[in-house]
Amino acid sequence: MSKVKSPAIMSVTLSDGRKMYSIWDGSTQGSSATTNITPLTDAVVSEYAKSKNIKPSDISATSVDTTALKTAKNTVKEWIVSAYQTTGGNATSLDILNTPFDASGKGLDAVLDSLNFTRNSDGLTVLYPKQVMLSDSESPSPLRPLSASNKLTSVSSGNDVFPLSQLGSWRNRMNECMKVTVSARAASAACAGLAPLAYKHDSVNFQTHLFSDIGESNSVGAVFEYPKIMSISSGTSATVELRWYQPLTQTTHSRLAIFRDLGESGRLQDNKVASATGSTWWLYGNQRDLEIRIEPRLSRYENMNASSQGTSPSALFSGIHILINNYKQVNGNWVSTNILAANVTGPGLPAAGLVLAPVDPSLYSSPYLGILNRTGQMPAQLTYAPDSVNEFRLGGIPLSANISTSALDTWWSSQSASNQFYNNTRLLDFSSIQSQSLYTVKVVYVSGQEEIHKLRLPGALPSPTDAKGVAWPVLTNSAEVKDAILKPSSAVTAKWSFDSASLVPEVSFIAGYAPPLDACTNKRARIWQVEKYMGKNDKTIAFTPLDTSACWGPNFPGNSSTTTTDIGIRSLQNGTRYYSFITWRL
Repeated sequence: MSKVKSPAIMSVTLSDGRKMYSIWDGSTQGSSATTNITPLTDAVVSEYAKSKNIKPSDISATSVDTTALKTAKNTVKEWIVSAYQTTGGNATSLDILNTPFDASGKGLDAVLDSLNFTRNSDGLTVLYPKQVMLSDSESPSPLRPLSASNKLTSVSSGNDVFPLSQLGSWRNRMNECMKVTVSARAASAACAGLAPLAYKHDSVNFQTHLFSDIGESNSVGAVFEYPKIMSISSGTSATVELRWYQPLTQTTHSRLAIFRDLGESGRLQDNKVASATGSTWWLYGNQRDLEIRIEPRLSRYENMNASSQGTSPSALFSGIHILINNYKQVNGNWVSTNILAANVTGPGLPAAGLVLAPVDPSLYSSPYLGILNRTGQMPAQLTYAPDSVNEFRLGGIPLSANISTSALDTWWSSQSASNQFYNNTRLLDFSSIQSQSLYTVKVVYVSGQEEIHKLRLPGALPSPTDAKGVAWPVLTNSAEVKDAILKPSSAVTAKWSFDSASLVPEVSFIAGYAPPLDACTNKRARIWQVEKYMGKNDKTIAFTPLDTSACWGPNFPGNSSTTTTDIGIRSLQNGTRYYSFITWRL
């Protein structure tokens, strides 16, 4: 380090594509030095950049103002110093950029475990206190960013309930298990204790939950990252985000999973081995017979037809995606559960509830319920939802500067008047829709039986304005894609441009629907419905349509208002789904 000239700009790219920054200011010059790169250092760099009216990515080593950097360090230090002192830390000697610390769940590490961070629309880091401990009936309060008037005063106690070291033990065992061939895993000691035989998540077992859509054989050699605790409820249940990389497919995958403390009775489960966490905590699943998911969803919708922006404007939308599967798995077979309807209540949704119902199987092949109404009125008998749509859009902003917010308000009003998929008015304040917000799902079956399920939102719902700060992938051959959408084609190729600083897609997809033609298997038939997992280097994705000879008709998708074709990408970041659509609308 004595040969390194200070200052030096440093960054690390996270798995979700964000860069986290730090600056080595040379204050610990010598043959060796410690410099941290953490959300706290990232906040320091953002405070410094804000004082200079630039972006963190624009800071150069030759232009660093050490006086302004010291001010930024002291600003962020004041936000967390009270909490740091509760851990026994020496505030006098604390330097956020340079003070060494251990990943021990104590001291500065305990402070970091108590924080979440995100980027605002200006690309600057915002720190939030993390709410880890939640009772089963508690929703988190709207988050307030750390500031001079909202300091962090205590550290999370989550590590005392479910120590992170236990998650590390599970992850290490999981990585050892992934080295084993699939056929040998059942008898392998490396795979013992990962999940009990009683594991169930949305009616499926451990292997199906993790690998059903990607093939368990592709998981050989997979490397799991350190699991991320999203919440701990009542000290007995933890929602955890699992993320892993598969070398065989060069793809990254994510799942939300449930660990539970089964107590001493669970120490030796039905597979007669101890938990891989080294404790009474097991990866146990949500134990539900139904697949019910509520996800925050941020969508970038680009209509390439400039002449139809008034009726189908390009925009950034925020919504809540509700997936309730009308089928469950019994003895390896999918059978209908005969749901009549479901009423869903929670932050962002209508007070009386959003009602979902099965979709007409003669028109749609989707097993998931679609939105029936936003009045909370449950049907007395089986009533099909008018469409398979199950995303409730809450707010949006124009993607193009040529579309005014007032014009979008007018369009939103007409949309909400004609269908149930849009909130009555365009929502502007998303502060109540936080990660771990609590939702209640009342499921009513045709038989009259009722069930109540409590679910938590796995991530915060960003506002459409926040979406401006997302580096979305770019479709570089949009003209070619448009031509393929407007006329029958044997294939469509999407060429995406993205880098490690972008929202890196996990799945590329194309979806097309024909108008209601009697010749089709489903009258409103899927011409395309193809999803492909993407590797880190997969930027050219080719799609071949399904056999559609009976469904083309005179109105190929894109040529009629009764047809739709979308091509896009999907990603998961910190519990939030991101979609980017390229489409053509009349």
